[in-house]
Amino acid sequence: MTAESPDEGKRQSPPPGRPRDGRIDAAIITATRELILETGYSALSLSAIAARAGTTTAAIYRRWSGKAQLVHEAVLSAEMLPAPDGPADIRADIRALVDTVRVMFDSPEVRMALPGLIADTVADPDVHSMMITRLAGNLTAFETRFGRGRRDDDQLPMLAEVVAGTAIFRILIRRDAALDDAWVDEMTEMITEGWPSGA
Repeated sequence: MTAESPDEGKRQSPPPGRPRDGRIDAAIITATRELILETGYSALSLSAIAARAGTTTAAIYRRWSGKAQLVHEAVLSAEMLPAPDGPADIRADIRALVDTVRVMFDSPEVRMALPGLIADTVADPDVHSMMITRLAGNLTAFETRFGRGRRDDDQLPMLAEVVAGTAIFRILIRRDAALDDAWVDEMTEMITEGWPSGA
């Protein structure tokens, strides 16, 4: 990971009453995505992002706590896991869940960022909480719908661990393996085949 200057490591608060400029937010996000593809995660620096976005590192710290939080927001899809709706259809609901995970992780930026981002996510409680919240999505509703609970010490249901964990493993270990419709179909079939028929 590229070292930042001492001033870059200090999170700054926005001046009172000063509104956030959405154009700066968008420029920072765009610059982050571009530089991830050019340099990778480890070599990515906030100073380089600021220069590409035409702003300052102070402006970045007014919006994000650091590189991990910024990259998390920049490269991971904002789409949440869907809440089940309509008549109970285990296969359709699980396929929608698997497809949402695929969309979340299947981009060149995510593939470049994920190894370093995972390490920083584990080390940063705020970013870790963001990741868990995004993966959990509406799975509480899913669990209630199909009678699937979780252990008291689990933040995520086993189903989320299986689907997201498989996608992450595929990206990290099988770097060129596709997350495509065929993968979604195979994951859906594997999960629903083992689902009790009375659920």
